Amino acid sequence: MRPSVSKPPACLLLALTSIFLNAQTTSQPVISADARTVQLERRLETISSALVAARQQVDQSLQQIHELQQELAEIKQQLPSAQTVPPNSSSSIADPLAALKTSVTDVQERQDTLEAQVKLHDQTKVESDSKYPIHLSGLVLFNAFANRGNVDNIDLPAIAISQPDGASGGSLGAGLRQTILGIEGSGPRIAGARTSANVNMDFFAGLAYANFGTSAGIVRMRTASINLDWPKDSVQAGLVGPLISPLSPTSYATVAEPGMAWAGNLWTWAPQLRYAHQFPLQEDKHVQFEFGLWDTPSSGYNTSDVLRSPSPSEQSRQPAYETRVSYGTSSVDRGLQVGLGGYYSRQHYPYNNNDSWAATVDWRVPLGARFEFSGEGYRGRSLGGLGGGVYKDVLYGTNPVTGAPAFVGLNAIGGWAQFKSHFTQSFEANAATGQDNGFADDFHSIILPSTATSLQLRARNRMIVGNLIYRPKTYLIFSPEYRRIWTWPIYGQGNTADVFTLSMGYQF
Repeated sequence: MRPSVSKPPACLLLALTSIFLNAQTTSQPVISADARTVQLERRLETISSALVAARQQVDQSLQQIHELQQELAEIKQQLPSAQTVPPNSSSSIADPLAALKTSVTDVQERQDTLEAQVKLHDQTKVESDSKYPIHLSGLVLFNAFANRGNVDNIDLPAIAISQPDGASGGSLGAGLRQTILGIEGSGPRIAGARTSANVNMDFFAGLAYANFGTSAGIVRMRTASINLDWPKDSVQAGLVGPLISPLSPTSYATVAEPGMAWAGNLWTWAPQLRYAHQFPLQEDKHVQFEFGLWDTPSSGYNTSDVLRSPSPSEQSRQPAYETRVSYGTSSVDRGLQVGLGGYYSRQHYPYNNNDSWAATVDWRVPLGARFEFSGEGYRGRSLGGLGGGVYKDVLYGTNPVTGAPAFVGLNAIGGWAQFKSHFTQSFEANAATGQDNGFADDFHSIILPSTATSLQLRARNRMIVGNLIYRPKTYLIFSPEYRRIWTWPIYGQGNTADVFTLSMGYQF
């Protein structure tokens, strides 16, 4: 049994040797473990940064989804034909992405439009010698019309006339003569004022001559102005409408001449020098004072298409004077506005002088968010050059007492009113009525000649208008309109006409 005792030391020696060797072999892994720890820490930092970036992307995606949901809700509110689907309908859950796809499509269209506008802004489309920005605008307008009854102008009727023998009693046609082109430029600041200028043209100056029927029009200047604008003051020199008549009814059937022209709207464009000053009040309201010098036209005085002869107002060798005081808000298109105006002009006729004058009132009153009531009214004398007085300033005839030639300035009263309904942002309806009435006493104060024309005998003109305006897109316009015209001479029966118009326009 003795030999077995020597085995434990040998085993112990082998164990110690194994431990020593293991200790030597494990000294290297201790250093590599520290390196791995550093690498793991770096990886953890990288993963943490990636998680933060992913979290930010998720937050941005959630924000975009929220915006898309808001866009979808707004689009559903704007669509008048959208109908609510019953909750138990299987189609509402069959394709939950359909509504989102529609919304995304609309958002993409809007984004494309914005990108196109940004690109257009960045590019130089029109360059002027002054290197200041030039902006082009316009309205390509197609009008198809059907007239029942005889009118003065089938493209843009303003007067109902009697039916000649053998006439068909109506007309049907179409045209684009009311298309508008505009150019606007902005310039440097002068004495603290922002300078700008604009000119607008259409194709209503007449018809291009041809040996066959044509509806092509000739270019004419509608309005033009040079403007100096300070924070509270402005100066304007241009061919513009009367300062005392700043509003017009809404219509795409009557663009070459504003709505209710010759039926209560003083609108004639003429050279004017205007000054305006605003007195700010609290809550974004103000009082504005305006004064202008005007080269008033007169109806029917120029007999040449080439040479310009002086009007009775120009022969007086002094300008017409006009002024207006108004109260309103800063909103240009839909805010509250109430104004009072006055106008005076001296007119010179052979061996006589005549005073032309007018007192006016205008208003635009919002009725909540969807409705609006607006209009103008006037009382004056010799207003044919402004678009009143049934296109006459004076009446010519014979003095009933002395038998001598005589004339009298025609007194007139008139105005128009419009009620507007905004059903949605893209759909509205308008209903308007207007009348221009010459005083019967002025007609009866003289003996009118037997050769007097229908224009000289015309005493009153009235219109009613109703239209719908639909804009499926920002720049696309569809508008059907109905207009009825009554025209009365001082003697005899009046005439009526019904006008149906379908307008399609593209605004740019």
